[in-house]
Amino acid sequence: MNIYRISISTHFRFFLSTLLYVIAPLIVGVPIILYIKRGSFDIDLALIIGIWGLIILFTPKLLIHLNYYFFNKDMVVYYDEVNKQMRVTDKKRDVTFGMGDIKSVIEYKTYPKAENRTTWMPWDDYHYSLVELKNGEQFYFTSLILPNLYLPVNKSKVTLKKRFYPAIW
Repeated sequence: MNIYRISISTHFRFFLSTLLYVIAPLIVGVPIILYIKRGSFDIDLALIIGIWGLIILFTPKLLIHLNYYFFNKDMVVYYDEVNKQMRVTDKKRDVTFGMGDIKSVIEYKTYPKAENRTTWMPWDDYHYSLVELKNGEQFYFTSLILPNLYLPVNKSKVTLKKRFYPAIW
């Protein structure tokens, strides 16, 4: 039985990519571009551009991370691969269901993630799935709690929706 919950390592894994996508290019790229364009390096201008670039690129990632965190912060998912059953618990409910109880799965991913292309934006690794049961109960499984949700259900029950910014509205 596999147990999934949001942990410190989950937060760290998602914010590690911030170093690659946002901070490293700003630290390395801004000084090089300034030197090429102006012929000299101006630390004040580099700091202004770097800070604004960080705010512009990091803020959407932080907002989507918090959005996902608050949807799944108290959730624990138990998945039994042998019996093909899932148990989902949080503060409000404790539900056990089999894969045959699933009515539909809607996956929300960014365009690059959905098309298996190179990701460009810092939030492209974030995605979520809305799982609806036949009894009407719904669950949001974000990439913070289930990084790769591959349920053994009929493909006709799975719908993929692409978004530029996959926040849960």
